[in-house]
Amino acid sequence: MSNDPQVDEGRPPVMGKPEIAVLGSARLNEDDRRWALAHELGELLADAGFVIVTGGYGGLMAAVSRGAHERGGFVIGLPMRHWSAITPNEWNADLRWSEDYGSRLNHILRCAAVIALPGGVGTLSELAVAWAASQTERQAQPLVLLGECWPPLISAIRAHLVIGDSDPGLLRFAATPQEAVREVQAGLRDTKQGQGPRG
Repeated sequence: MSNDPQVDEGRPPVMGKPEIAVLGSARLNEDDRRWALAHELGELLADAGFVIVTGGYGGLMAAVSRGAHERGGFVIGLPMRHWSAITPNEWNADLRWSEDYGSRLNHILRCAAVIALPGGVGTLSELAVAWAASQTERQAQPLVLLGECWPPLISAIRAHLVIGDSDPGLLRFAATPQEAVREVQAGLRDTKQGQGPRG
């Protein structure tokens, strides 16, 4: 594992395999049922031949990373160079350090697809950026929301923000890790184009 805390400006996909970004809370531990959900997701993504990209730290990020590692998968972590108080988890095969939050988001946007697990403000912000990019870029990035927290949250966003009728159609919902992997695979086969720049 590379622990060199240098800013990484981007590297080609590992062995040509699609990189799937997985977002989720750093605060949940193995006692939480959502940890097991994330661990199983990591296993299944590795089994499907994907490279897994997470924030690189603890909680659900560590659960996904550990599950993938235990199945022989390759895990990339995206730690922040100035977050010296916390340490990346041990299941990262490679660390791609970022100078700031924007650089980290750019790594996520370069992934082939994004899966969002339950999380907090950080998870929500990363999902929102990916969702906005899928609205406007030429190729819509598959976005899969795994967990029971997401449908009511997206419904509230639709009810209280200015959301176009087609915007929620860019999101795919999954109740299980198996469904999430299938949705990623279906999304990567889809040639849906983004809606183009809007004000």
